Amino acid sequence: MKRKCQGFTLTEMLFAVGMLALIVVFISQLFKSAASLTTTGHKPIDSNFQARQLFARMAVDLAQMIKRTDVDYYVKSIVDTEVGNDRIAFFSQGPGYYPSSSSQSSQSSISLVAYRINANNTSPSFNKMERMGKGLLWNGVSPSSTPMVFGTAAIVNTWPAATDNTSSDPDNNYEIVGPQIFRFEYFYCLKSGSFSVNPGAKGMQDVGAISVCIAVVDPKSKVLLSDSQITTLAGRMNDFSASMGPGDLMAQWQSALDNTNDMPRPTISAVRLYQRSFQLQAKL
Repeated sequence: MKRKCQGFTLTEMLFAVGMLALIVVFISQLFKSAASLTTTGHKPIDSNFQARQLFARMAVDLAQMIKRTDVDYYVKSIVDTEVGNDRIAFFSQGPGYYPSSSSQSSQSSISLVAYRINANNTSPSFNKMERMGKGLLWNGVSPSSTPMVFGTAAIVNTWPAATDNTSSDPDNNYEIVGPQIFRFEYFYCLKSGSFSVNPGAKGMQDVGAISVCIAVVDPKSKVLLSDSQITTLAGRMNDFSASMGPGDLMAQWQSALDNTNDMPRPTISAVRLYQRSFQLQAKL
């Protein structure tokens, strides 16, 4: 008796291969969508982390700002409106970097603190947020180390790198605190209840709080823009003016982003805007 050999027909094999191919395509698309959603979800997380980190650092520095009428501040005013990205420098009891050759007993409790967006296109910190924390020595410790200056002595004359956004600090006290932050603006909330670009009386005595606005783009989106495009984008975001009310500056920045059509839209859509106000406490 002959036994029959059973197997798959060519049609059945082709059908099975086709179904397997469809399953593989479906699974790959599923994984691709999941990866895309994960990447998209991480973008605001990255930006939020940058903003929180900066604001936490600024909260410490501004809370410990030395508020005296006989010391200098480098801040925006009606004399220097600081067009574009702002700069700020002041004395604070916040931490700083001291000269490596200094002893602990010679180190004062005062630091020169400054914030800026680096605008030197030859620097690796170009278009990034930086903080200077220059620890100062006690008066008379060393003729080459300047302590906190009083009277008519100005920060801009003593430490030029603290007051512009292109000079490099010879003591290397600048550090990057916001590599994805490319726009920095601040204004004053006066004790009278008004908003201003003028701090008023010496020693920030009229200022109740400083309101800080920043623009952040996550690392994956930022690589789609050149440095010149980032500079151009920052330039389209208006400076604060005294005619603005609460929320106006953020609204104008968002409008500038919405109307930007000459740059990759995925990157522009990923830009996040943040604002926070810091109360200034009385310091003697």
